[in-house]
Amino acid sequence: MIFSAGFFLRGSNNPSNLSTTLTGLGPTFAALQGGQIPRAAMKRASQIIISILAFGHGANCAVAQADTWGKTMTRAAEFYAASDVPASQVELTKQWHQVASKAWGNFGPLEFWIVGRSEKAARELDRKYCAVRKQKDPGTILHHCLNRSHNFTDYARDGSAGLNTRRNEQDKWSGFIITMSGKNPGPKEEDYKPVVLHEYFHVYQHAHIRSRKEQTRKSLNQTNPWWSEGGAEYMAQLLYSRQKGVRVNYLKEVMQRKLHSSGSLREGETIRDIPYGRRARIAYDLGAWFIAFLISKSSEEAYRVNFFKALETRGFEGAFLDSFGRSSNALLEEFHNHFLSLSRRSQLKIIP
Repeated sequence: MIFSAGFFLRGSNNPSNLSTTLTGLGPTFAALQGGQIPRAAMKRASQIIISILAFGHGANCAVAQADTWGKTMTRAAEFYAASDVPASQVELTKQWHQVASKAWGNFGPLEFWIVGRSEKAARELDRKYCAVRKQKDPGTILHHCLNRSHNFTDYARDGSAGLNTRRNEQDKWSGFIITMSGKNPGPKEEDYKPVVLHEYFHVYQHAHIRSRKEQTRKSLNQTNPWWSEGGAEYMAQLLYSRQKGVRVNYLKEVMQRKLHSSGSLREGETIRDIPYGRRARIAYDLGAWFIAFLISKSSEEAYRVNFFKALETRGFEGAFLDSFGRSSNALLEEFHNHFLSLSRRSQLKIIP
C-alpha cells in the first residue's frame, strides 16, 4: 500500500465508510435495505459489521492483529511518503524491498516512511506518522511522538536511513519502521538500493528475536554495531551484487574500500569493542568483513539460516558455537591477528 502526504486514516465506523463497505455485499445489502431478510444473509451481514467495528481504523480503535513476529507473512508492507517525494522514489524503494523479502522472507508488520528534502513536508509527514502510531496503539502520547528524537525533519536535513524496531513490553503494536530519505544516499545514487537491502536485513535479524524484553533483545543482537551492522552491510552488498545488471566486480570493489578502516583500529582493539558513534564506521566496514570471513569458513546458510534459527533458544554464544564450530572470541582473534594481516589479494579471495 502507498499513502501520499495527503492521506490520513479514517475510521471504518464513519457512516460513509460503513456504507461504502456494505454496498459491496451485493444481495445481502439489498436485503438490509428493505424486504424479507434471509437468516443466512442476516448472519453474514452481522458478522461483517462486527468485524468492521472491531478491526476498523478509527482514531479510538486499536487495530487487532495476531502476533506474527518471527513468521513470514503474506501481508504487504505499507509505504508512506512526504509530499515532496517523487513517485519514482517510492517505486524504487518498493522494488528493492521486494528483492530483499523474496531472498530472505517477508517479515512484518513493516512500514516504510520516505522523507524528501523539504523540512516543511517532513513536519507534515511527522504529524501523519504520529496519527498512524495513535491509530495502531491508542496508548501513544501524541506530544511525545511529535517531539521524539531524530524525527523526519532530521532526516530531511541530514539524510541517511534507519530502522525503528517496535517490540517491547509496553507497546500494543509490534512491527518494523524503516525510514528512507532523499540524500546520503539519494534515490539517484547507486548506494540507495543496497541501503534498502541493509535496512531490511535488520528486519530479518530482529524478526528472529521474539522476546519483548529490551535487555534480552540487546544481548542477543549485541550492543555494539560489529555484529548487526556488519551482517546487514555484507548481506545487503552480497545480495545487490547478484542482481541482474550489476557489474561483475562490484562486491570486490566495495569490500576493498571497506578494508581501509583496518588502518583506524587502535592497538589491541577488536571490532567488538567499538560502540555506535563517531568511530562506528570502522565496525560497520570490518564487521562486514568479519561476516564474509565467517561465511568463507563455514557457509552462507550457517550464518543466515542456522545461526538465526538457534539464536533465541541457544543465546548468542551458543548459536555462534553451534553454527561456526568455535567461539566468537576465537574467531575474532583469528580475524584480527591473522586475516587482517594478509595481503589484499589474499583477503579478496574470500569474496565471491
